[in-house]
Amino acid sequence: MSKNSSIQRLPVEVEPFRLVEQGRKFQGRIPVTDFPRLRDLLFEANDEMVNVNLEFTRTETGLPMIKGQIVARMQMICSRCLDSALIEIIANPEVVLVSTDAQAQKLQDVTDIWLVEDKKLFLSDFIEDEILLAMPIVISHDECQPARKLIEASPDDIARDGNNDEQQKQNPFAVLKDLKLN
Repeated sequence: MSKNSSIQRLPVEVEPFRLVEQGRKFQGRIPVTDFPRLRDLLFEANDEMVNVNLEFTRTETGLPMIKGQIVARMQMICSRCLDSALIEIIANPEVVLVSTDAQAQKLQDVTDIWLVEDKKLFLSDFIEDEILLAMPIVISHDECQPARKLIEASPDDIARDGNNDEQQKQNPFAVLKDLKLN
């Protein structure tokens, strides 16, 4: 997404059903640090931006929906080496909007849904949820070394070490046999 006049400040709270009727589209950028759940996962807070392009429209069957693309580049913590790992998340939401639990129950097996309560939608919550859903389960570099060296042992090594420990425990005075008393 380039910086141009079509990029706008995204609203905080919207009435999504009204926006669907108007066929509205939003394009904008939000700092990653504006999302509290994402901020907690960052390696360090920086000035990375989330690029958002959302369209309030209807499905082929006429149901109200939000679709678009959300792109986030973030410095996250690598689960393996615990160092910084730059990841890019691309979410392509196609979410049907419902206003009741009954509608949600009816559609949940067919499509992704978003329950709109009180006819309002906090846009940042929606965007953050879509990013979190698109994130990999484990964040890691393609190739990296673990933070601590792995100790590899076969079951025989463990059994042998266990026997040595048992022998030392069985005879705690074995060291005294070499001492001579005058």
